[in-house]
Amino acid sequence: MNIAILDDHELIRLGLRSSLQGTTHKVTIDAATADYLFEKLLEGVPCDLILLDVLMPGTSGIEVAQRLRAEYPDIKIIIVSADTKEYIINQLMQIGIDGFISKNGPLEEVRDAVASVNEGVPYYGRDLAVLVRDIVDARLDKKSSSLLTKRELEIIEACCDGLMGKEIADKFNISLRAVNSHKTNIFNKLGLSSSVEMVRFALEHGII
Repeated sequence: MNIAILDDHELIRLGLRSSLQGTTHKVTIDAATADYLFEKLLEGVPCDLILLDVLMPGTSGIEVAQRLRAEYPDIKIIIVSADTKEYIINQLMQIGIDGFISKNGPLEEVRDAVASVNEGVPYYGRDLAVLVRDIVDARLDKKSSSLLTKRELEIIEACCDGLMGKEIADKFNISLRAVNSHKTNIFNKLGLSSSVEMVRFALEHGII
């Protein structure tokens, strides 16, 4: 992936760059300000994903995320911030970010987040798991969840936990064919086409 980094602290940018060393990812934009980031994007510098700080002088990370979603909707966004207040994470989730990791977490988590988001699966840092669950619970979409059976909800939760088809079958003592049948029913009910979309939908709508 072509990756942009936007953070007003040079040491943080250096740390993020070093965390990606040895991967196939390439840092194409190293920006201290939002103006510089959008200048490079306007010039056509390739960018698939951005590692974005929240608290910056001038234009905030929230404003940057909003503009990216409006003007560059295909760019994936991972927030890297020391500020993990619930209202900030909630606001960013409503904008549609792809991940959030804390600056207080281990540096290798950056690689985990990039790899997950690259596969289309949202990533929220290990120390944010409980907080994110609280947020999605508060945004529970009862209309969507009421369409699903208890078993279908269990299948969704197992997928969100990272279990694959055979592992899900073993967990619930059902056949792999039954798992796939349940998934097909879920996709049809929710208008989805893949397990990745299902995980994203479950996270965004608080179904699990």
